[in-house]
Amino acid sequence: MFRAALVVGLLSHVASGYNYIPGIALKDYEKGAPVGPIKVNSLFSHEELVSLDFYSVKYCAPNKTTLVQGAKDEKLGEVIWGDRIAPSLYKAKMMIDQKCVPVKCSPGQNEVTPGDLARFERRIRHGYRGTFVLDNLPVVSNGSWVYNAACPTGKQTYDTHTRGFALGVPQSCIGTTTHIHNHLALHIHANQQENGLWIIVGFYVVPHSIDHVHEDACDENFKIADKHPPVTTMETTKKIIWSYSVTWHESNIPWSNRWDAYLNLAFSNRNARVHWLGIVNSSLIILCFATVVAMIMIRALRLDIMGGDPDEMEEQNEEVGWKLVHGDVFRIPEYPRLLAILIGTGLQLLGMATLVFTFAILGFLSPANRGGLLTASILLFVLMSIMNGYSTAYVLITFNLFSWKPIFAAALAFPGAMLLAWVITEVVIVSTTPSYNSAPVVFNSLYMFALWIGVSFPLVILGASFGNKMSPLVPPVKINAVQRVVPERSWYLETWFLVLVPGLVPFGAAFIELRFILSSMWQGMVYYVFGFLALTAVTVLIVSIEVTIVIVYFLLVFEEHRWWWKAFVIPGGMGIHFFLYSLYYAQTQLKLESTLSLFIYSQIMLVFSGALYIAIGTIGVLSGYAFMRIIYGSIKVD
Repeated sequence: MFRAALVVGLLSHVASGYNYIPGIALKDYEKGAPVGPIKVNSLFSHEELVSLDFYSVKYCAPNKTTLVQGAKDEKLGEVIWGDRIAPSLYKAKMMIDQKCVPVKCSPGQNEVTPGDLARFERRIRHGYRGTFVLDNLPVVSNGSWVYNAACPTGKQTYDTHTRGFALGVPQSCIGTTTHIHNHLALHIHANQQENGLWIIVGFYVVPHSIDHVHEDACDENFKIADKHPPVTTMETTKKIIWSYSVTWHESNIPWSNRWDAYLNLAFSNRNARVHWLGIVNSSLIILCFATVVAMIMIRALRLDIMGGDPDEMEEQNEEVGWKLVHGDVFRIPEYPRLLAILIGTGLQLLGMATLVFTFAILGFLSPANRGGLLTASILLFVLMSIMNGYSTAYVLITFNLFSWKPIFAAALAFPGAMLLAWVITEVVIVSTTPSYNSAPVVFNSLYMFALWIGVSFPLVILGASFGNKMSPLVPPVKINAVQRVVPERSWYLETWFLVLVPGLVPFGAAFIELRFILSSMWQGMVYYVFGFLALTAVTVLIVSIEVTIVIVYFLLVFEEHRWWWKAFVIPGGMGIHFFLYSLYYAQTQLKLESTLSLFIYSQIMLVFSGALYIAIGTIGVLSGYAFMRIIYGSIKVD
């Protein structure tokens, strides 16, 4: 108990704090020196879910040589998440304001055809946003109301504090046409150090639609506050003058805290009270079930464990059932090899999650390390394959059913299903989205396949070779030669009920954090309160154990000795409820219009929910087995 309290105390201490990945070097500039360079990232949308190259619409771009040489080598997690960082033609000098600067386009680049305008209109209608990156800081919008919250059509369009900038104002707001944001007002915050040099601590943008008469109209005499005609998509062929302004702001934010402003944009990061409310809610659930478990251990088992009057046995009929099935509870379950594979996969997932939480709390998975969280999760999952092989082999040894065929299945089943789902998604995207860049997808598909076959698969075999050498667990009681007939039981102990209902308890304990995680995944919010997430994971672990013990005990009371799979599905049902809630979330919080977006969302959430089901179900079956060994190993049976 002291160790558990110590762990909870340490997690509580860091729950609301932010840490940054070590090794990100401070970058400073002299006044007037070129900064950056400013780079572009993918176009993204919270409605379409398919990230596109920034230059998939006709923005002015550097020449091909500059694009190739200046392109960033993305990590695996960045590619999967859709990041494509490339050079741009936007430039700034430290602490030098610029009223209006035309983008230096190559000849013909700012000439747009009806097809180009139609592509812009389609991207704007689907809510796509552009993204800049400066000194590893993503640009964020200013949180302003489009048209001052008074669209001519009556629709209110709010550009929330979110990453990137809207490509334009959709026709649904204006009513007649679509406006293209061709002028970007960049606001950069800088802090002067003691050595007189400056560092960049903030990067913001306000997009505008301004139809410049000619490039000379965009100079130091330009006033953005004046009324300017917008750039629309109504004309057939036209010339768009792309421009930007740069305004510098002095700031006292230090380098180590420059990400706080971005993290605090998300409600989940700036409101610790909501997280503590979820922790308190989970603690109450834990307390209630802990009381029930204590009553079971003290009241129902005290005659054999703690001593008592044997004559009381006749007055406690509920105790008869669980003792009568002592010779069957350790009987090998149905589909034992499948159960062994699921337990091995579940322990692999749990091991990965534990390491990810550890690295995240220590600050090694900061959002400054773009794509680091997803990359680390994939690599740690691969490395934890050795635990999968070891535990699968050990369970098979315990069942006296060891063979290499289930080990191979454990190495291929879940990782293969995830890789197949990802490849199918990418193939569908490539086949339905002509402007989607498939080159990184092909390379990373081969890379992940190599990780799976070249690293994960051998680690599973290696772990199984160790597990095969272990001594099997010996049941504390003898198994009967003839299986006991299970009497008819109440409806609330039927399998369908156990699959659907008990999982609501661990889901309720994690509901608040799961809501924030979905916002981070699908609405561009940065989630970085891993301390609270770790606390929630601990409460889910405890609640899952308690719920499993309570329900398994009642199954035994009613002489139901086939508990193995039931112990797996009892807490595992949390994955089902998470998937159902994700569908509700998509319906109420997201604006997914296309079939492709619905397909991508459903497939990703199905994989996440399946992984959650297997991981939590593994906790259930292991806690149920430990409970069996405790109660049947502590009594004397004739």
